Amino acid sequence: MKSNKNGCREQDWGRLDYAAAMKRQRALASLRAAGRCRDTIVRVAHPPTITLGRHAPLDDLLLDSKQLQSRGIALQRSDRGGRATWHGPGQAVVYPVVSLSELQMGVAAWVCLLESAVIEVLQGYGVDAERRGGSPGIWTQLGKIASLGLRVSRGVSYHGVALNVGLDVSGFEVIVTCGVEGERVTSLEAHGASALEPAVVSRQLSAAVSTRLHGSAPYEKE
Repeated sequence: MKSNKNGCREQDWGRLDYAAAMKRQRALASLRAAGRCRDTIVRVAHPPTITLGRHAPLDDLLLDSKQLQSRGIALQRSDRGGRATWHGPGQAVVYPVVSLSELQMGVAAWVCLLESAVIEVLQGYGVDAERRGGSPGIWTQLGKIASLGLRVSRGVSYHGVALNVGLDVSGFEVIVTCGVEGERVTSLEAHGASALEPAVVSRQLSAAVSTRLHGSAPYEKE
């Protein structure tokens, strides 16, 4: 893998609707593909939202749109891969917008890098975690703790990782999580890591990803 000599920058988008975040990611990915910006790791938080990957079936929803609306849950079709997942307060969401072609990195290696970064962060809180072959994401003995979904266009990857920190995981009960019926979902809080700020965890995850890509944490914050 070649290192990008310019390294990563970091952006904090705060709390942002999923659709708006996806639009901003696409714009950033276009700039990156054109060589008009560096690799960028975005940190963001979403309101309660169910997202469906671009090929995910509507059968992944266990409630209809009116029922979701009555519960204050947004529904958004995404252009990422994968099936249905849930976003909400208490999640550390990190979207690396990275030129895989410039790094000479394949998608499988990129997924492995992201998963390794999540495992490192979890280990810092004393939580043992692992991959499962054929299904992107990270699991502990209590269930799935982090989801991963990507889109690669013109050699640039966007979307990324959602790590459950203090998330109310009951939100996953209204979907077939990642296409697996009965999938158990957990959080850092469920492992005894209470009173954690998702923003702190997302910064740690951003740094772990950037260090693996370019040997250092993001050096420019915007």
